[in-house]
Amino acid sequence: MRLKREGLQPDLAAVVEVAVSSSHRAGAKERRRRAEALARHRAGTRGPEAAGGELQYVRTQLRVVAGLAARLATTNDLAELARLVVEELHERFGFYLAAVQRLDDDGILRLIAGCGPLADVMTEFLITEQSVSEGVNGRVARSGVTALVSDTRTDSDYIVRDPRTDPRSELSVAILADGEVWGVLNIEAAEPDALHEVDVVLVEAIAASLGSAILRARLVAELEAAFTTTLAVLASTVEAKDAYTACHGEDVATLAERVAVGMSLSSTQVRDVRYAAMLHDIGKVAVPSEILLKPGPLTDDEWAVMRSHAVVGGDLVGRIDAFAHLAPAVRASHERWDGQGYPDGLSGEQIPLAARIIAACDTYDAIVTERPYRPARSPREARAELERVAGSQLDGGVVAAVVAALATDWEGTTGAVGA
Repeated sequence: MRLKREGLQPDLAAVVEVAVSSSHRAGAKERRRRAEALARHRAGTRGPEAAGGELQYVRTQLRVVAGLAARLATTNDLAELARLVVEELHERFGFYLAAVQRLDDDGILRLIAGCGPLADVMTEFLITEQSVSEGVNGRVARSGVTALVSDTRTDSDYIVRDPRTDPRSELSVAILADGEVWGVLNIEAAEPDALHEVDVVLVEAIAASLGSAILRARLVAELEAAFTTTLAVLASTVEAKDAYTACHGEDVATLAERVAVGMSLSSTQVRDVRYAAMLHDIGKVAVPSEILLKPGPLTDDEWAVMRSHAVVGGDLVGRIDAFAHLAPAVRASHERWDGQGYPDGLSGEQIPLAARIIAACDTYDAIVTERPYRPARSPREARAELERVAGSQLDGGVVAAVVAALATDWEGTTGAVGA
């Protein structure tokens, strides 16, 4: 069977049209979008010849595999991993569709990332799920065996939506993580016989790299879960002495994370800011309860003991290998922009950025939280206080980021804080 430039031969189109299951049949609007996508794809199609011949095509494939392996090592986000793969495949080879589907526990293959003209149509019409019992991809997910389909019209498992615009050749490869099928990497071309064994080698190599990256991401997630659990255990030692301090630490950590995201810090930096914020008052385990829980103002001597918790906390965190890199931020979380803080009198950018973020969030949360010796103040009053001390006690840029992070919260409250 051959495909004419303008579509299927009329007699063949009629025959195939009858065979399309009503549950998969595309509607008029989708067929129109598919036709437009196919026309755009054909107008810009490039193959091995356009890239400089078959040898150059193979060289390009090798560079793609090597480059992708390096790029996949830069993130542990599953959606980002899948996006990197499909975008690279589409950009380098111009496939009609490059897609990654994840196999979920309910037996459904779900589109995680797609690129190419057909991907846009799939997203527009929510064609993002299929049962593992159906289609070429379902067959590959069940068996783990690569499928190279030279002509989709001859494969009984292929799910037909619109015979005039459906892809005519397909390559589907299982993505394995720790020996189990995690999902499927799928490549589709507009014409029959457009995909070959050399493409199988490419896609299988990329699927293997993706599977390794997914496994690494899974292991990192498990490690971070254990890390967070350990942090919670440490925090609970403070809660045993002062429930306010434990709750305050979690609230400050949540806000600090939002501020770090708003400041466009990297995912690693955002994580470290959150963890350091969770631990910033851990040194209070060494503060006597009669001082920590005193319902009134502290004496000068009592303040000296209270302030020692920054040093104790930094030293405690520094002794734990997994947390040691957080120690400077924990120690400096009570320093001031003007150098009047403690324990080391650091000023300005001498103070680690994470500590500056924690200090601003700590100040805000303390103002809006009721304490035994004073009532809570309103968000409006807290914002006014933050802005009053910006550039003296607190980093002005960080204060602006805190205000921005809380703006949507304030908009939904009575007496919202205005600009």
